[in-house]
Amino acid sequence: MNAPAITRDGASSGALPAPTFAVLVCGLGLYMGWQTVGISPTLFPQPHAGIPELIETTSYLQTALFLTLLAVVAWFANKRGDLLSSKPLVAAAAVLVCSSSACTYLCGWVLDIPAGVVAGTVLNASKAALLLLWAECLCRVRFRDALLCVSLAYAVVFALCLLVAGLQPVPALITHSVLPLLSGGALLVLRSDRAFYALQSPLPHEAKPLSRLPLRLFVGVGIFGAVILFTNTLSETKSSAAAELYTLLAGLAVSLFIAVFATRRSEKIDFTFLYRTLTPLIIASIIPVLTLESGHQQYEAFVIGVGWTFFRIFTWTLWCSIALRSRVPAACVFAAGQFALTACSTIAQITCDAVLPAIDIPFPVMISGVIVLTVGTSAFVMSESDIKRFFEKRKTAKRKPDTDESFTLCVQLAAQEYGLSKREEEIAELVMKDKNNAVIQERLCITESTLRTHLRNIYGKTSVHSRRELVDLLHSYIEDDA
Repeated sequence: MNAPAITRDGASSGALPAPTFAVLVCGLGLYMGWQTVGISPTLFPQPHAGIPELIETTSYLQTALFLTLLAVVAWFANKRGDLLSSKPLVAAAAVLVCSSSACTYLCGWVLDIPAGVVAGTVLNASKAALLLLWAECLCRVRFRDALLCVSLAYAVVFALCLLVAGLQPVPALITHSVLPLLSGGALLVLRSDRAFYALQSPLPHEAKPLSRLPLRLFVGVGIFGAVILFTNTLSETKSSAAAELYTLLAGLAVSLFIAVFATRRSEKIDFTFLYRTLTPLIIASIIPVLTLESGHQQYEAFVIGVGWTFFRIFTWTLWCSIALRSRVPAACVFAAGQFALTACSTIAQITCDAVLPAIDIPFPVMISGVIVLTVGTSAFVMSESDIKRFFEKRKTAKRKPDTDESFTLCVQLAAQEYGLSKREEEIAELVMKDKNNAVIQERLCITESTLRTHLRNIYGKTSVHSRRELVDLLHSYIEDDA
């Protein structure tokens, strides 16, 4: 079992025991799976006549309430500081979402009660609280662990979708309805796990704590989300259950690939690499919609599934990374990000439903416009320079540690971030205190060759090339309060 490391505030943080990490992955996957199954147009049993149109109309009211609840719960989190500490909120969020789904299916699929469908659809907006509760949980672990957690959670999502696709109508409805309840149960398990509940968001060394949120990044993600929704609407895959299976298989493959990537390169993950991959994948998912002829929906579906899955993993990881670098509570960060994404996607949906049918725009022109919007967003709204500026490491610190406790805390944070051994941690602390090799050898009773081996290992893990760079890196863990 991995022992938690120490954060800047002295609270535990870092590597989680395998059972706790499994609960985190499965619980988050259950929540995401509930959302994904619910928006599937072809894999779900069909309701009574007229119900799909009623749900589509009511969904705009649900969106308005969802955005309102995001703001209210974020305000509550900002005042209280911790949503997870409220057991009634955790239980109520899960029960409300479960009840709203059950009401919708009972009234629209089993019975034929339109008023019940409207009530259930609107109450689905209570998912806002469940989303922000999981945001708090995810932001209690390190960035590279968050990437692994999100990618594995999406693997759970697509496995759940494939499961529901193979069920009979009634079991499928019941399974989907209980997913939020199971997700809430996972939250309660994590809440009762003292080691996990004691974790506080670990502030990484890459950037100075933010007092403001990078709104341009949120808007950029929102536009990308609108582009993906627009592409899915124009694609023929939405009317084919067989094609959607290819989307699910593509999503499962991408999720597992990113999980392996996060595991194998856990010490050298560069967030800009994820960003550089995002735009080409989105454009690659648009081009088949334009070029492939009718009857090749499976190829469209597969490419769209790759782009959509990568985008969702990128989005959750971006929000988590912003939360880890911000003084703002994690729930507020995710609320701002989800607000921008939902608002932009809603505008895109309204454009597809109301604006495009009223005007005559050639299909190639529409696709070209979407590509131009994607490239423009990458160049001007959320450019690579913005990402680099946000995630770049601080080269030097403006304030140096002045007590033994400060030196120790800096080294503990570095050991947590880079996986230094106990002996490497001791050596790093002495190097930080400007002790020469002879003193270090005498203090630790080791030979010169052993010390040099340890130093090489420390340099390799922290990606520095000299003693001075190592000291600067360790100093960067001291927060500048001026």
